[in-house]
Amino acid sequence: MSFIRLKNLKFTIFRLLFLAGFFFSHAQNTQLTGTVKDTVARPLPNANILAFPQETGYQTRFAISSAEGLYRLRLESGIAYRVEVSYMGYTKITDTLRLTEDTERDFIMKPLSDQLGEIVIKQRLAVKVREDTITYRTDNFVTGEERKLRDILKKLPGVEIDRDGNATVNGKEVTKLMVEGKDFFTGDEKLGVNNIPADAVDEVEAIDNYNEVAFLKGLSDSDKMVLNIKLKEGKKKFAFGDVEVGGGVEDRYLIHPNLFYYSSKTAVNLIGDFNNIGEKSFSLSDYINFEGGFSLLSKDPSAYFNLRNDDFVQFLNNEDFVYNKNEFGAFSVSQELNKSTNLDAYSIVSNGKLETRNESDFIYLTDDERQENRTVTTNSNLLFTLNKIRLRYIPDSDVDLYAATYLKTSKGDGMNRLVSQTPGQNTFADTRTQPQSLDFKTDVSYNRQFSYKHTSTVEAAFQYSINENDRDWLFNRPVFSGIIPFNREDDTYNLLQNTRAAQYDFNINAKHYWVLHRFHHIYPEAGVEVSHQSYFSNDAQVLNDQSEADFTAAGFNNEVLFKLSDSYFGFQYKAKADDFIFKPGLFYHYYYWTVDQLDERQVGATRPVLLPELLVEWEINSGEKLKLNYSRRSQFGNASQLANRFRLSSFNSLFAGNQNLENQLSHSASLFYSKFSLYRGIVMHAGLSYVHREQSIRSTTTLEGIDQVNTLIYTDLPENSYGANASFTKKLGDYRFTLGGNLNLSDYSRIINSELLDYNSLNYGYNFKTETSFDNWPNLETGLRHSFSDFSSSAFESNFQRITPFAYLDYDFLTDFILKAKYEFTYYENTNQNQINRFQESGASLFYQKEGSAWGFELEAQNIFDIQFKASNSFSQFLITDQRTFIQPRTLLFKVTYKL
Repeated sequence: MSFIRLKNLKFTIFRLLFLAGFFFSHAQNTQLTGTVKDTVARPLPNANILAFPQETGYQTRFAISSAEGLYRLRLESGIAYRVEVSYMGYTKITDTLRLTEDTERDFIMKPLSDQLGEIVIKQRLAVKVREDTITYRTDNFVTGEERKLRDILKKLPGVEIDRDGNATVNGKEVTKLMVEGKDFFTGDEKLGVNNIPADAVDEVEAIDNYNEVAFLKGLSDSDKMVLNIKLKEGKKKFAFGDVEVGGGVEDRYLIHPNLFYYSSKTAVNLIGDFNNIGEKSFSLSDYINFEGGFSLLSKDPSAYFNLRNDDFVQFLNNEDFVYNKNEFGAFSVSQELNKSTNLDAYSIVSNGKLETRNESDFIYLTDDERQENRTVTTNSNLLFTLNKIRLRYIPDSDVDLYAATYLKTSKGDGMNRLVSQTPGQNTFADTRTQPQSLDFKTDVSYNRQFSYKHTSTVEAAFQYSINENDRDWLFNRPVFSGIIPFNREDDTYNLLQNTRAAQYDFNINAKHYWVLHRFHHIYPEAGVEVSHQSYFSNDAQVLNDQSEADFTAAGFNNEVLFKLSDSYFGFQYKAKADDFIFKPGLFYHYYYWTVDQLDERQVGATRPVLLPELLVEWEINSGEKLKLNYSRRSQFGNASQLANRFRLSSFNSLFAGNQNLENQLSHSASLFYSKFSLYRGIVMHAGLSYVHREQSIRSTTTLEGIDQVNTLIYTDLPENSYGANASFTKKLGDYRFTLGGNLNLSDYSRIINSELLDYNSLNYGYNFKTETSFDNWPNLETGLRHSFSDFSSSAFESNFQRITPFAYLDYDFLTDFILKAKYEFTYYENTNQNQINRFQESGASLFYQKEGSAWGFELEAQNIFDIQFKASNSFSQFLITDQRTFIQPRTLLFKVTYKL
């Protein structure tokens, strides 16, 4: 049956590819090429060439001339087009063409006359390129069928949008979204891309190397790409938006209002989402972005990994569930108080209910290769809020001062039921988990430009956070009976655990930008960071008379205070030579820290560290760059890792930290190459990375059956990781082809059952896809993702592969209808254990909105084949996992949309 299903999938993909080829063969294109020059034969880069079809049913074609003035347009054969060529400061050229074969034509542009009395009309180019900013006038690219901002962005040259709403411009990832120069909520582009109505957008600005403080541009390095949405004149002081309401079988519902108000001084945004169809408005990735995003990993890896593993994230981490009820609201306001002062604030509130089910088969890589079958079901509720208010004061062009305050709260309540079956032993555990947290942060930044040569910044921040969690375990047997001194009263064993982590952080940093020469800068910097962290844990048995049996004498229960100060100073030197930028740096850090456990001083130590860094950039040309980056990094752990007494992590896992841990040291180097050419339709990326760890905090494990006891050590055990990735995209007419690949290799050592074992991990894969962009035919995206995972040591080897062919369909037909469909088939294989898993995902929607009407109607279906679960495989130093994650059953929904 599985073979037949795979065979049918291949046949389906073949048919889809054949259909796309059929469309391509029936959409005959001709090519218009040439050069845009001025009257003395100098090429004009970034000139706009537009071809407007003179018959209905065809899309406007657009090109931008290259640095050499070259352009290329693909036009429908036999169709008349009005061609307009425009360049700022030159007279527009207008011509009418009807091509039946490829044609070459050069355009010679004449400068505008500046004679007295001549009236020069201000030109609005379809695309204007000025230094680091590209401005798109959207009227030249839209057809009127676009619903949201994402539909417009997909049609802009050089802009790409993935299915989640992540945007790239000229192959570079967008890191922030603004509307009329103001941050849209948190700045996360997905929220705006998926919600801002298309008919409100006039222009889109793509700003590269963006810096929020204008006079720091060119001094403080920024690699950020930002989108700024400019609204139509009628929308600049206007309330607009839409409301979507839906209902379906089995009491499914959806209510999704989007309301916006903009004026010259005020911006108000309101987004709501209430549904039980499995759509999450705020995901784990959104939360990570709010906390600093992937850049936090490069700045402070320990903070990034601590963030991903905190109790709050565990509630957000579920992407697949049996049932999900989501209640989400987001509100933001931006107000210009006066010409020099602006106030920005937002609040996000989410309340969710989740039900999940996971079934797993484990193989423990010990001498007896113990096997375990585990079923875990959860029922959890989570309420969290994210809040920010910021005041910015810019009295003149040389001063920028802002102060911001953040507040995050969360509260969860989860019930977990676990059944574990191994040969000779069954374990049942019911767990109630109640985490809650509060994080408060305030920071101030003062930036002052004294002269062209001297600019200074001073930043200070204070942060307070507290995280508490109450866990109530009920077991059918005494777990870790040789370590935990359970009282045997009856057939159930009740363990209560309380944990509490509190942290106070203060830091101040001063940096001066000294321009020695136009091509030579030096940036001295100094600062201090102080952190006080406390960690408390208490594990006790609840007896029948409701008293508690304390486990302190057995090595449990922690009360740790960790204090750390980091004083540092150093400099960066920046020089430019031709197309190269060199930026070496050197910083001296002096650490002082203490560790107290149960009011007893255990550690008091100091350590000086030198941290060199180097950045080299080569701008080969305007669309081609090569960047080399090297740094030595230093990070400390947290108080929970220094707590050296036991606490229970799960029914089969105990953990104890180590008070003697010190700062981790590592060397990191990367080489990145990028190329973009709109004229040739090419986007390329390639990267190499290497990380070597000098000193690390690593876990050691003692295994007995399926039970494990983990602790931490500070070690110089060898550990290296290597990475490589590349992608190539080529656009040919109405087709876009993408090919990519990645490779990650690591070698390291771990201590398992007091034995030092060497491990090698290799993960690699490739992907390719084809996309179409027809005017009058269905548009299809088809492709394949194929990944491999190899994990080995001297004792064993594990190999996995995953193959996922996919197809997505978008079809605008009969003027008022939009059909969308998706299909993915996933094939997992564990070659060593001869385990194979297959599942397929699918969905479709049909949307209808009569042209000019405010009403829209949509019929949507998800999980069409009503599959029960998704499957995955993984491995670690001593464990192979085959997991099945159950998902929400088929969902059918009818939705009504009203555009305000």
